[in-house]
Amino acid sequence: MVRPRNVNRTKAKKETPDWEQEEFESRTDIKKAAQAVTDLGVQLTELSDSALKSFELPDDVIKAIMQLKEMKNGPAIKRQKLFLGKLLRKNEPLIVHIKQRLFEIEQKAKQQTAHFHRLEKWRDRLVEEGDDALNEFMAEYTHADRSQLRQWIRNAQKEAEQNKPPKAYRAIFQYLKGLEW
Repeated sequence: MVRPRNVNRTKAKKETPDWEQEEFESRTDIKKAAQAVTDLGVQLTELSDSALKSFELPDDVIKAIMQLKEMKNGPAIKRQKLFLGKLLRKNEPLIVHIKQRLFEIEQKAKQQTAHFHRLEKWRDRLVEEGDDALNEFMAEYTHADRSQLRQWIRNAQKEAEQNKPPKAYRAIFQYLKGLEW
């Protein structure tokens, strides 16, 4: 029996090169970098109009993004994506600016998610442990309303015992969210 040559060989994934770099090793790298810029343009279409305004993009790029957003189905979408990529590739400093802004937006979203997870843990502790956790919470957040929180905690515990919808449980989270963020 003859053993195949490519058994147990793995290909190391190659990083997609940046369009802004000076030289490329191959034509494939050029194509991959161009596709990455086109994908960056498609990422912009997923943002809201107000978020797009914060990017301070040129009018022709915004017009191309808006046209791509309006399209439903069909082969024109592919052409518009490629056109948007072409517009972005013509202006390399704009690509750097867009990447930086998208990174900032992503970091802010991660921070907000982590903050909400901390608040959820506090809420769970408050409902499960009661006054002990409330005293700890009040030491950390002195400006919180102890009596209101205590009332919501009691209501949340009763709702959990009676298998009712967690109205007070949600109210605690909304209050905690309003305290700091």
